[in-house]
Amino acid sequence: MGHLIFSEVICAMNSMLMTRLHILLLFIGFCVPELAYTQDTDCNGVLNGSALSDTCGVCQQAYLYDFILHTVQFVDIAADAVAGPTQVVVMPDDPGNPYWNASCSSTPGCTDPTACNFSYLATEDDGTCGITYDCEECQQPFCSDPVSQQATCGAEADCGQIWVGIQNLPNPMMNASCEVLCCMYPTACNCVPHAQRNDLSCEWSSCIVQGCTCPSAENFSPLAEQDNGTYSFESTCVGDVDSDGAVTASDLPAFI
Repeated sequence: MGHLIFSEVICAMNSMLMTRLHILLLFIGFCVPELAYTQDTDCNGVLNGSALSDTCGVCQQAYLYDFILHTVQFVDIAADAVAGPTQVVVMPDDPGNPYWNASCSSTPGCTDPTACNFSYLATEDDGTCGITYDCEECQQPFCSDPVSQQATCGAEADCGQIWVGIQNLPNPMMNASCEVLCCMYPTACNCVPHAQRNDLSCEWSSCIVQGCTCPSAENFSPLAEQDNGTYSFESTCVGDVDSDGAVTASDLPAFI
């Protein structure tokens, strides 16, 4: 009671006296709330940290989210986080934060950021993460019926037949309902055997072996299918009258 009366008297004193007493009063906590400074520890044990406990009682941290790479970098103090050009700071209780209250309800999906069907909303990996194969097609694991040879999509836990997982890819049954567009000409360099429709992307030049085709040249290549003009030799190639590095029909007039 005495302390209360004393504090009320101190609060009523003029500003000059209050200024002189500020240092002393800081130690006893009287009438200087503007000078009081409290340091709080968040649920993650970080001093002045930004982590909060969600409704499920799980401590959630703020993080930097890269909306191009779909990667997450957790931070202790959101105010000190420096976001890159493709990043945003997401607070623990942000309405769009999929981690907030995630343990109260499960959202199945692919949780691997490197997968072609990664879902940032997924909180539980259901084994459906796929890979990109040929023609930039995202191929996902599936459930296969060995009798009917039918393939169905879904979670691994819901598969009552044979689960064809990521370790079994690529598989000819994979995504059979999707039309694969690629080159279908067998002689083309970029032919895809299981393509279902030709997309006119065929090319025949990248797989042709180029090199020197002159047998007497120092750098003659018996595997070369097309001369690339890189021949070198100490003396003139026998029969190569026009010195083009190859004995061809253009050299015949010299012998007639």
